[in-house]
Amino acid sequence: MKTITNFFCLPLFLSFFWSFSQHQNLTPAVNIKTDNPLKTELDLEIEKYVKKYYEDPKAVGLSIGITVRGKDYYYNYGQLEYGKQILPNNKTIYEIGSITKTFTGILTAQAIVDKKIGIEDDIRKYLSDNYPNLQYNSKPIKIVNLANHTSRITRIFPNLYERQEYIELNPFSNYSKKMFYEGLKNMKMDTLPGVKYTYSNMAVNLLGYILEDVYHESYFSLVRKYILKPLQMNNTTVSLANADKNNIAKAHNSNREVTPYWDFPELVGTGELRSNTSDMIKYIKGNIAEDQLNISLSHKYTFEGEEGSLGLNWFFHTTKNGNTMYEHTGGTGGSRSSLEFFPELQSGFIILTNSLANRKILEKELSALVEKISSK
Repeated sequence: MKTITNFFCLPLFLSFFWSFSQHQNLTPAVNIKTDNPLKTELDLEIEKYVKKYYEDPKAVGLSIGITVRGKDYYYNYGQLEYGKQILPNNKTIYEIGSITKTFTGILTAQAIVDKKIGIEDDIRKYLSDNYPNLQYNSKPIKIVNLANHTSRITRIFPNLYERQEYIELNPFSNYSKKMFYEGLKNMKMDTLPGVKYTYSNMAVNLLGYILEDVYHESYFSLVRKYILKPLQMNNTTVSLANADKNNIAKAHNSNREVTPYWDFPELVGTGELRSNTSDMIKYIKGNIAEDQLNISLSHKYTFEGEEGSLGLNWFFHTTKNGNTMYEHTGGTGGSRSSLEFFPELQSGFIILTNSLANRKILEKELSALVEKISSK
């Protein structure tokens, strides 16, 4: 394995994407297990796209959930663990990585509704220490800047990977809250907040800390209370202690070797949630319905830039057909995820994988397919 000492400088890490080992001479999987019945036009299209995905030799397991105007479809391929020949299902737990940030966006909206925070507040109002560095030309970072990646807070603080305790395969596992605030204190602003988009894991983590402080509750307690329970997402979690040990998709590096799930013991709101396609379809449908005020408020546009538009940790795009698409992706050291939905079309999909295989083509093909069939 080739060690990279400063991988946080790479663009791939913007969405928690990274391969911790070099790709060896692997051969693509053949005779891939699946529960796809191959009966409908949708079944056949999914099969065609997934076959292309499995041309990437890094691919191991894959679960897809699709909802079209209230009707749900699930497709599973490959293996829970390479070499074990056990097919995943719609209850299989995967890491969802940075899709966690959309939950943080909804909690931010909840805190605004509850008047715990103000979206235009200077974030230093909620910090116990003095941070003169969290402004530029006297313009402070606001809550909204933490939730739309315009804060200019460094995406990863150098003291995370420079520390002696750093573990490459599980980079956040022993990074403490104290270390985080030391990194925040040493950070220097380089331009005005609210002007330029720069993806920042540390900004969203700070937002998570602020939410915990104003509610005097843990991040996951807030997620459970305001999102999971209302949407009946009973299998989404941080800890795997109560999960079915026989139905957890093992994460795999680029050599298809099992690699640890990333642990976030003292970082919150950035990438620690684990879920399955069944729960994530409930999440998509809840976001489409907007029956909860916290969800609808998280969808309000807060920034327009060259990269697209943002709400509270949601990315918005307009398709070539004129439909609005909401999305977020995620990744860890051995998992990838993609979530998209079209609110006007009441449709969307989730892709969960347990490998570092490139799912971007599959994501684009599914996006076009779901938009097409839901427009009929």
